[in-house]
Amino acid sequence: MKPLKILFLLLVMTLFFYACQEENTDVSSPDTTETLVNNATLPRLMERITLLDGSIDNMIDNANCFTVNLPVTVSINGTTVEVNSTNDYATIVGLLNQSNDTAVSISYPITITLSDYSEIIIENEEVLISQISNCSGPNQPDIDIECIDFQYPFSIAVFDVNFEVIETQNITDDESLFYFLETLSSGVVASINYPISLVNADGTVIAVTSNAELEAAIAAAENTCDEDDDNNYNDADCTATQVTESLTDCFWRITNFAGNTQLEYEFYFNQDGSFTFSSEPTSSIVHEGNWEVTTSDGNLVLVVTNVSNEITAFNNSWIIDECTEDELQLHAGSQEITLTKSCVNNTPFECFENIQTTICDEENPFDGFVEMNLVELFIENISCTQEYNYSFHTTQADADANIFALIPNAYTNTASQETLYLRIEDLAGEYQVFSITISVEDCCTNNTVLTNDMILYMPFANQTKDLISNWEASGNYNYVSDRAGNQSCAIAFDGTETIEIPITNSNQIVQGDAFSVSLWFKMQNTNPSNYEILFQKGSAVSEGFQISVFDLNTPVFSDADSGYGLWDDPWNMDANLPTDTTNWHHLVVAVDENNTVRLYRDGVQRNEDINANIDIGSTSLTNYILGNGFQGHLDDLRVYKTALNPNEVTTLFNLEADCNNCL
Repeated sequence: MKPLKILFLLLVMTLFFYACQEENTDVSSPDTTETLVNNATLPRLMERITLLDGSIDNMIDNANCFTVNLPVTVSINGTTVEVNSTNDYATIVGLLNQSNDTAVSISYPITITLSDYSEIIIENEEVLISQISNCSGPNQPDIDIECIDFQYPFSIAVFDVNFEVIETQNITDDESLFYFLETLSSGVVASINYPISLVNADGTVIAVTSNAELEAAIAAAENTCDEDDDNNYNDADCTATQVTESLTDCFWRITNFAGNTQLEYEFYFNQDGSFTFSSEPTSSIVHEGNWEVTTSDGNLVLVVTNVSNEITAFNNSWIIDECTEDELQLHAGSQEITLTKSCVNNTPFECFENIQTTICDEENPFDGFVEMNLVELFIENISCTQEYNYSFHTTQADADANIFALIPNAYTNTASQETLYLRIEDLAGEYQVFSITISVEDCCTNNTVLTNDMILYMPFANQTKDLISNWEASGNYNYVSDRAGNQSCAIAFDGTETIEIPITNSNQIVQGDAFSVSLWFKMQNTNPSNYEILFQKGSAVSEGFQISVFDLNTPVFSDADSGYGLWDDPWNMDANLPTDTTNWHHLVVAVDENNTVRLYRDGVQRNEDINANIDIGSTSLTNYILGNGFQGHLDDLRVYKTALNPNEVTTLFNLEADCNNCL
């Protein structure tokens, strides 16, 4: 225990809650707070942007993680091409489109450049295939981030041990930034000279002025675009799932088949792999076939089979050259075809069908009953060009008679599986009834550990909700990326807002109870004298307890009633920690039945007090409070009615960032 700190702590706490605080001089150093630290989240994200994207020449090497250095000589179906620049890639694509043979023969030896800009000489095809095996497969997750780029040039300041600038490096491209980030592993201390700009895949430019803003911008942009890693030389820029979903939406016309633009066929692709087509929507003559979207030799392919009677030439494996939401351009050998989507319906009944659906029950515990909005689920997502009236009923007879209609915007099922009946009526009074079979299932995929004796559990996954009691705060909060970069999976406090969590019989903690509080925090304020509360029982200094940061942002557990304080003593022995606004830290306070208090930070016990003289109050009080005066980020709050042991603390520290919204 530190008597001088405790005395000062009590003084500051009293001023904090009962009087106006005097302004404190900001002693934070802009250089140290914005430094790039080796193995921290931000430099790793920056490095993933700078990696060389190898997908530009996939028509040659079918590999996303390296490029073939030019010039190179290749052969397609007997035709030789000298590839001297990227402009020659179009010639290769044109030859591949004219042939069913998708193989590209390469004249060896060649040199390839890997994602880290190192080069390797490849002597033959066997060695190339071995190198390709090191890359992620088509459309598989890979490490590089291609949806956002830096705008160059910008500069980075390099410091000596006294944080004085000894060099300024001008960064002009991805390669130079990649190599500079590599120097951090040798102990180089550096800081970006803000502001800098980034550009998203859609062309929008983002200006950032700090490490935190830069980290958030990169994390927000990751996986927001098609990275075109499909090894598809035709560059269709879509996936099999996207094409499948698009084909089953509305119907499609052949608008060009081998030069014929006068075709009237209309195709309805069904989810079971069948399709029907006719010369027009009202035709009584309907033809059939089967379809499947798959990949072959790195190409996206629409496979059509079993078409008879008319246009049998449609039976083929059609390589998808270009695709948008409303159009597909395909070829098979020298045959070309264009399919165009149309969503003009002749009757509203064409827009509906009998369906079976699953509704997730994420309540704790699962009971199989969910309040649902039938209009949002089964009407608003329907695209239909004809006007109609609708109503929901519990029986076919009620739907036919149009009686006892349900109130659709707040319907709760009466069984875990039941069938409702949707009556669709056109403006002329004609109607049809469609069945909706609903199954309610426990769909929670949260497999988190250490849930015994847990009385509060708040992952902050774009919501401020206790997953134990299902209580949810009604405020409008700011959610940020968590320690793993998961977007909107942590909560931010600006120093003026708090969250009050109701104390109940189930989650109360009183004197004599064993308990533990586990949370992750990241500071955003480096003022050494600010007293900032992360978690507390009660709303006044004369009741409950607080877990706070104070005196160089040092974590401390305090009993406000007796003036007790257990500090993270090693904290301010590390020169980097008091001003660290980049890294997340895990904090656990565990109190057993004998009032022995242990404080853990980042998986290691930092202090303990055996049989401590603490008093957290014999009454449950009204609320737990988060973020009182706190400027920073919180995540993954867990409160237990037991004292966690060191192994359990280590388990929590090593858990992946928690982005769950159910338990």
